[in-house]
Amino acid sequence: MVKTPAPEGSEALREARKARRQAGRREEILAAAREVLLADGLAFTMDRVAEQADVSKAALYYYFRSKEAVVGALAGLALRHEVAVLGKALVAAPTGVEAMTAVVRAKVALYREEPDTFRILYLWSPLLGLTDARILAELHPLTEVVTAALENKLLRDQRLGLISGSLDARRLACFAAAAAQGVLAATLGLGDQAGSMRFELEPLCDEACAALRARAAVA
Repeated sequence: MVKTPAPEGSEALREARKARRQAGRREEILAAAREVLLADGLAFTMDRVAEQADVSKAALYYYFRSKEAVVGALAGLALRHEVAVLGKALVAAPTGVEAMTAVVRAKVALYREEPDTFRILYLWSPLLGLTDARILAELHPLTEVVTAALENKLLRDQRLGLISGSLDARRLACFAAAAAQGVLAATLGLGDQAGSMRFELEPLCDEACAALRARAAVA
């Protein structure tokens, strides 16, 4: 009996379906891990993630080699979203100074609506020790995207005489990122210990933006 040959490309189709199934399962695991991380904090474990995702530990480790890898993946998702939002605000701003304040306001607005994501990225990820070199190698370029773009806009402002030529554009771009971070930490809180230190978000954001404009002003 002569076997009918498999249709051309069938192996590729099977591989594509397998890849889609794996991507879907990975997303399900990360959704479960997010819930566990927000609920358990430092008590976050792979056992709890496997239980929440309804998968075996062997299946969980197939997708993520460690607890740090899971947290790193969650941080990566959050950071990519942040970079996209801030990048859009930065591009729309006509000058470097306006870009600084636009970035601060965009970041504050983003995490005002998504406070849990802020805590995952800026509280639990550092506390759970994202020290794996491969994870950090993936995350660092993301953090650099907005900083470098903002620095370039500020350098253009300096060439045009719009801001003080004595300023370090790189440092000022980093200062803008720190300002947004400070506003969010003081208003959303980074853990229960920050509860008594919280301020109103909008007035503090306005003050941070005013401080940035004053710092960049031509003497």
